[in-house]
Amino acid sequence: MPPFVLVDGSYFLFRAYHALPPLTTSTGLHTNAIRGAISAIQKLMRRVQPTHMAVIFDTPEPTFRHVLSPIYKGDRPSMPEDLAEQIPYLHNLIRALGIPLHVLPGAEADDIIGTLAKRAEKEGHQVLISTGDKDMAQLVTDKVTLEDSFKDKPMDVNGVFEKFGVWPNQIIDYLTLMGDASDGIMGVPGVGAKTAAKLLTEYGSIGGILENVDKIKGKVGQSLKDNVEGITLDHQLASIVCDLELNLTYDDLKLCDPNVPELRRLYTELEFRNQLQSLDHPNNPNNSAYKKTSQVIEQSAQAPSENVIEDQAVSTSVDDQLGQATYHTVLTTADWENFFKRFSTATRFAFDTETTSLDYRVAEMVGFSVAFDAKDAYYVPLAHDYEGAPEQLNRDDVIAQIKPILENPQVEKIGHHLKYDAHILENHGIHLQGWYFDTMLASYVLNAVATRHGMDDVARVYLSHLTTTFEQVAGKGAKQKTFNQIEIETAAHYAAEDAHVTYRLYEVLDRKLKETAPLIDILHKVEMPTASVLTSMEENGIELDLAFLDQLGNEFSETIQNLEKQIIEIAGESFNVSSPKQVGEILFEKMGIKGGKKTATGQYSTSESILEKIDHPIAQLILEYRGLTKLKSTYTDGLLKQANDGTHRVHTSYHQALTATGRLSSTDPNLQNIPVREEIGRQIRKAFIAPKGRVLLAADYSQIELRLMAHFSQDEALVDAFNHGQDVHRRTAAEVLNVALEDVTHDQRRQAKAVNFGLLYGMSEFGLIRQLGFTREESQNYIKQYFHRYPGIYEYMQRTRQVALEQGYVETITGRRLYTPDIDARNMMIRKAAERAAINAPLQGSAAEIIKMAMIEVDKILPKDQAKLLLQVHDELVFEVDEAIADELAVKIAETMQSVVKLSVPLVVEVGKGLNWDEAH
Repeated sequence: MPPFVLVDGSYFLFRAYHALPPLTTSTGLHTNAIRGAISAIQKLMRRVQPTHMAVIFDTPEPTFRHVLSPIYKGDRPSMPEDLAEQIPYLHNLIRALGIPLHVLPGAEADDIIGTLAKRAEKEGHQVLISTGDKDMAQLVTDKVTLEDSFKDKPMDVNGVFEKFGVWPNQIIDYLTLMGDASDGIMGVPGVGAKTAAKLLTEYGSIGGILENVDKIKGKVGQSLKDNVEGITLDHQLASIVCDLELNLTYDDLKLCDPNVPELRRLYTELEFRNQLQSLDHPNNPNNSAYKKTSQVIEQSAQAPSENVIEDQAVSTSVDDQLGQATYHTVLTTADWENFFKRFSTATRFAFDTETTSLDYRVAEMVGFSVAFDAKDAYYVPLAHDYEGAPEQLNRDDVIAQIKPILENPQVEKIGHHLKYDAHILENHGIHLQGWYFDTMLASYVLNAVATRHGMDDVARVYLSHLTTTFEQVAGKGAKQKTFNQIEIETAAHYAAEDAHVTYRLYEVLDRKLKETAPLIDILHKVEMPTASVLTSMEENGIELDLAFLDQLGNEFSETIQNLEKQIIEIAGESFNVSSPKQVGEILFEKMGIKGGKKTATGQYSTSESILEKIDHPIAQLILEYRGLTKLKSTYTDGLLKQANDGTHRVHTSYHQALTATGRLSSTDPNLQNIPVREEIGRQIRKAFIAPKGRVLLAADYSQIELRLMAHFSQDEALVDAFNHGQDVHRRTAAEVLNVALEDVTHDQRRQAKAVNFGLLYGMSEFGLIRQLGFTREESQNYIKQYFHRYPGIYEYMQRTRQVALEQGYVETITGRRLYTPDIDARNMMIRKAAERAAINAPLQGSAAEIIKMAMIEVDKILPKDQAKLLLQVHDELVFEVDEAIADELAVKIAETMQSVVKLSVPLVVEVGKGLNWDEAH
């Protein structure tokens, strides 16, 4: 019979954590301790093949030993956060594997193990305890063996004596005498391991030693006499409790069958790819609970990867959690004819392109994949050109045949990030229509913060499937291949999987969205049409005045050089102003300026927040230098590089599934961060121009988030101010300061504006103090009076905090759920930040939806040959319009944007016109 196995889970956890380098998932979850501990458990089980076992863990609650001694384990450092986050996953994984796991708040793992070991021993079982804790040597008997599974060193009764020089029944006394600093057991001063063993060999026990203490000469004898009380306490601390009341029988500790669905979920989240695959491809299944568990832990068999080429067609069977499916590669004319019959008659399918680049502006199609259902997926290679590549179908002929179908709005297309595929098709003369379901956007609408929304992440979360990654088929770094260089056998499975996964995601996400009625409408009526409009905007781009940009860049360079000279002159020596390290040394060491703080790397922090607090002219000059340098590299230099050589137009990329609130963001270039209120930002906007015969129109929602605050809060004073067309900031100053509207000064209006907008983002008293120069008392009084005059706003803020706490989310005007995962965080700073975000989220999220709905509706009224929508920046839309119709169209645009949603207060749109963006804005 195999022994009853007791595993010290806490030892395994710490040993694995320190033995393995940091390992993380793509989401940042640490997994090194989980991997190492599970591997060690698997190794132990494979060797011993137990039928009964238990893994035992400590809990954070104090035990009786902490009551006995305030210093018990007091010197141990607190558990690292990256280790603590792994514990729940390890516990769940052990349980899912069918291995009994036990914890008992208020008891240490040692005591649970001691109790279970003694019980099993009385029942006649052999016991194996796996630990690295020397304290447990006191449990060793002829039936109880100790081993460190990381070192494969078993220890029986004789082994204990060989290692410590005392017998197992003397270990408690041994530890008491010599002490254990890590546990807070003080021991007898002057008595080490050798002396303790010698005393116990001579006198048998602590009792025997104390009875003969007068015979023990020198410092050791005196030390024993002086520490009798301490010896008594340390003896209690060192003794493992073996009679805990545990509601467990031996049968409760029998290995059972793994919970495969739970294992699938855990392996997916932890990204244990080999273990996940083993669930779907088990080798030599066996009814034994141990063997099933062992296979699930250890299996690393890969899914079949052989592609059999028969008559130039490849079919690969895939049988996993996605459901049984067959992947086909279409290489011959006969294969194409069979595929095209289905493609040309389908009313709905998942579609995905494979390309030469992630940059849609230069990418070419290498092939495409299609899934008509969850059972079949097809890859059509068109331009693989590696040496030895088989002959493929003619790309131009295929494109000509698929064009009418992809441009048919009655045929519904499913994709993951359809906007990218639409650009690729546009590059080949196909204008994609029939946008039906984008699984990236569906995931985003369902829960923006549950995961990132790339296919790999969404499949992991919603299908419990780890996709084949691009790096797995193309390699990494400098040696990474482009898709056209990848062998068709490898590329086909990867590409077909993309279409197959997309179709399965559609099935799952469509069902989940329909469970919450507003969400499916948001996808189909807001996000999907917005994606189509964004595609056109990105294709349109906006023209740049390159000569003006070049001139502006030169002016920036001169100013930067002058700032650098001033900084060096004040410093009194030459140094690299762009080097944070050298800046820190100059400011805080050479110049002796106060306020320097060193980072973990040992150099001074010179962040913006640090420099802003320094009352010295050099700090302000450095901030100006950095700001201007960044503007030059990002905009004047950056825009010149990004402009199309032929058209002088720059094409930004909009990201729809990135922010938590639904706001769009843009990159290459990022047009959201141009400093609008500063003269320098206006200079940059002058570089964005209309071509000859056209003008730019800039249509901007006025104070939209404040208007939404009025709508959500229903505060009478705020609603009244907007409904009567009053200057809301002047009205606020009048209300709070109790003065007549006409008597409000410019400075008072500025203060009221800062408060109005600050409260939208949860500004605190400290924020007012910092921004407006108020004293603490002035800040408190201003906020108190503000909420007295605007009680509806105060009630909205309190109500929203409570709703976020109870539901875990808040809602926008359309019913989109914006989740607040940190709303109940223990850390007060994190919790307060989450509360501020929850207050702002319905406002910012609703504003994001309104601008998207405006884009959709405005796009419908634009005469496409005379006007284009070019940019969306925050609450502003920028159009390029024939000069002859600009004034007339401006009115229609404003009317359309103002009517997309009905609020308790009017939406107001201001439209400007000019030859460049600055003039129009």
